[in-house]
Amino acid sequence: MKPVITILCAWLILIGHPVAVAAGEMPAKSAPAAGGAEESESAEHDDAETDEPKPEKERFRLLPIPIFITEPAIGEGLGVTLALFHPVKQGKVADERVATPGSIAQMPNSREAPPVVTAAVAAYTSNDTWFAGLGHVNNWRNDSIRYAGALATARVNSSIYLLGRPVSFSMNADIIFQELKFRLGQSDFMLGAGFTYLSASNRFGPGLPDDPTDDRFAVDFRDIALSSKLAYESRDNATNPTSGQLFELGLSRHDQAIGGSYDYWSWNAKALSFHPLAERLTLGLRLEVSGVDGRPPFFAYPYVKLRGIPALRYQDKMAGSAEVEGRYLLAPRWEVSAFAGAGYISAEIPLYDNPDSIYNFGVGGRYKVFVAHNVWMGVDLARGPEDWNWYVQIGQAW
Repeated sequence: MKPVITILCAWLILIGHPVAVAAGEMPAKSAPAAGGAEESESAEHDDAETDEPKPEKERFRLLPIPIFITEPAIGEGLGVTLALFHPVKQGKVADERVATPGSIAQMPNSREAPPVVTAAVAAYTSNDTWFAGLGHVNNWRNDSIRYAGALATARVNSSIYLLGRPVSFSMNADIIFQELKFRLGQSDFMLGAGFTYLSASNRFGPGLPDDPTDDRFAVDFRDIALSSKLAYESRDNATNPTSGQLFELGLSRHDQAIGGSYDYWSWNAKALSFHPLAERLTLGLRLEVSGVDGRPPFFAYPYVKLRGIPALRYQDKMAGSAEVEGRYLLAPRWEVSAFAGAGYISAEIPLYDNPDSIYNFGVGGRYKVFVAHNVWMGVDLARGPEDWNWYVQIGQAW
């Protein structure tokens, strides 16, 4: 259930000043006593070293981040994230051992570690959707271990589309998400496991199937899953990459045996590839496919994920998206882009009536608001089969 797209506001840079934690102010230095020139020079040298500010990457930075919600599935809205960026950690380092010329090409390259962030978020939209939560992402041992976790509560007012017609629903939900991944040796592969807990209650508008035993549209339920993930990542950074690839395979088991209300499998395969075509020009490619096996709740059926198309608009037992994007660096902190894509949806469930042609196209722009952590903010304007939509994004949209 991901109908919410959160964003950064353009004036982030104006309010995102670093937060310094000081042990106390140093008293003013008194004049040196006669005959103590050498001691004074030494003390001044030590003080200069002590007073020298820490480099930007070694500092904590507390950012109050305004959120603009522009996801058409839940309306437009506002919110705020209070994000604490931790000091930048060292990423996966290059192997510097002595090697033969033939093995040098096979050595792993060094790259940036993902940002370490602790955040609290709250938001509200025009259709009375709201959410609040706490989250943390971290990595350890030169990015050989990665963690992501979140606690959230929400009320989501949205619609699903049955036989081509919208059916409104209102869901009150409590959510727990935990994921831990480990790097396999010094390779670019990571293997991980996760846990997802969702406890929710629903209210539906008119238009549901008449079958009262159809538990896909249950009023009260829990959806609990254990998941595994295999990932390969060689991107130069995680926020706005210009080179490298990300491949992910994920498999989740949702089961009554672990406290849930449903028994089904869900899976996802994603491939992202970035190529520097010139000094300022980057080509991005995306392919993503998701599927389910069994009888999941209504919101868990895969849907086409493309900018310009509302979440949950086109659903079935299997859904896919392909997208291409070109990005051009106008200046060190300014970037523009153009993108286009196509969606695929299976035709296995008669309840869903999807069109034969699903597509998107659009343009966007980004500004680097936080140099030390490579944080980019911007806006995408996209067209789907039915309408135009705009999105304020953090980093690259994928």
